[in-house]
Amino acid sequence: MVTSFSDVEGRGDFAADADVVVVGSGAGGGAIAAELAEGGRSVILLEEGGHYTSKDFGLDAPTMIKKLYRNAGSAVILGKPNIIFSEGRCVGGSTVINGGLSWRTPEKVLKRWEWEHGLGDMTPEKLEPFFKKVEERVSVRTQDPESIGRDAELMIEGADKLGYKWVPAMRSQKHCAGSNNCAFGCPTDAKQSVLVTYVPRTIAAGGRLYAGCRVEKITTNGQRATGVVARFRHPETGQKGPKLTVRARVVILACGAIQTPALLLRNRLANSSDQVGRNFLCHPNAKVIGVYDHDIDAYKGVIQGNQIREFLDEGIMITTSMVPPSILAMAMPYFGAKSLEVMRDYRKMLAAGCLVEDTGTGRVSLDMFGEAKMRYDVNDRDFANMIRGVALTSEILFASGAREVLLPFDSLESIKSPDEIRKLYTSTIPKAEVECLTVHAMGTTRMGVDKRSSVVDPHGETWDVPGLFVADAGVFPGPIGVNPQISIMALATRTGRYLLDEEKRYFA
Repeated sequence: MVTSFSDVEGRGDFAADADVVVVGSGAGGGAIAAELAEGGRSVILLEEGGHYTSKDFGLDAPTMIKKLYRNAGSAVILGKPNIIFSEGRCVGGSTVINGGLSWRTPEKVLKRWEWEHGLGDMTPEKLEPFFKKVEERVSVRTQDPESIGRDAELMIEGADKLGYKWVPAMRSQKHCAGSNNCAFGCPTDAKQSVLVTYVPRTIAAGGRLYAGCRVEKITTNGQRATGVVARFRHPETGQKGPKLTVRARVVILACGAIQTPALLLRNRLANSSDQVGRNFLCHPNAKVIGVYDHDIDAYKGVIQGNQIREFLDEGIMITTSMVPPSILAMAMPYFGAKSLEVMRDYRKMLAAGCLVEDTGTGRVSLDMFGEAKMRYDVNDRDFANMIRGVALTSEILFASGAREVLLPFDSLESIKSPDEIRKLYTSTIPKAEVECLTVHAMGTTRMGVDKRSSVVDPHGETWDVPGLFVADAGVFPGPIGVNPQISIMALATRTGRYLLDEEKRYFA
């Protein structure tokens, strides 16, 4: 059953009962809701954003951003540099607007979690069944050759000339047509987001989905979590609707690593360790654009056809990331006539990005209105890695035939030959002048074995409030260096399996 704002408009407040209430319908919320519903538990899934489907997805940027993104995609992580942050706010969460990149947590990361955080069950062998189940459910595979764009081919050519290792992109998709509309929702349902995989499974198993429904309060009886109180709001206009009280035996927060800690802080719960909102990680990205002498039409083909993994052990990953012209123009550090001049070459452009596995951390707290506030300063080590990532990406683009490379720096806008890459090291580039972005947030309700330094235990249950779980990237003890979607889903599935196995403890 799906209930949206329009279904309850004008109705009075009401209540519902379930074994489990899951707050957030993205990667973690969708996966755990389906696991529990198919395991025989009654599940209510709550989503603050609207319920949109492929018939609603189009190319008009202002319309789609308003529908699918939190804060219309305008959130900023304050710091040096400021970082543009985007996350989904719709049924399916960020899986609806991301590129569908699907990688398992690297073995070296799991080993670090085991050694540094005591998570002995986080081994590749013990997580294998959960990774396998998730990959089957969201159809993780390489792209059909016909959907690979010229931009991805050029990146391969450049990497091969330089001897740099690359791998084909693994994505959650079924015969993706390469329409490059990922950022505005997949118009063909080829991308196997939570919207078209886990949510339908949850509903088919008897689960109930309430969309346009924002949770305001987590209820407890002084000993354990007992449910939530939510308010229906129109996802686009903000118009208020009735209040929904959900009574449940288990409460699962899967709002993402920004909104989950904000919800806990507003409710003053699960923070005896003072770690809620701390340890904020975000994989800062820098964008680099190659301009060629000929049309390459990089907007044709999948958003990311491959990834250059040569420097992954250094904490740098490089990939293509072409987006529609409206989004690319907004991300350019140019204005007025200069912006128009640069964008005339859109058909000749290849956009690529270098992701940095962060070693520093930031913090999520509350602003004066009680909403999430993000602070993150890129440390010197990671900034040096970012400069190196931009240099390496520029080298690859020049090797593939680019005549000019546009850089994400105010004081050094472009270079026109491989010899000029040296300028990245001879110029003084202040952190505050770097155009930086991210779509990954992690670590703010981290998992551990010591309740003094973590928020949740190894199964995702908060130390302070029995029956209150977290199932999103906030539980990551540290950065993973790759796209987090599959890791989130696997850990959420693992938590769901734990609850089913311990049904007498939680549901008796």
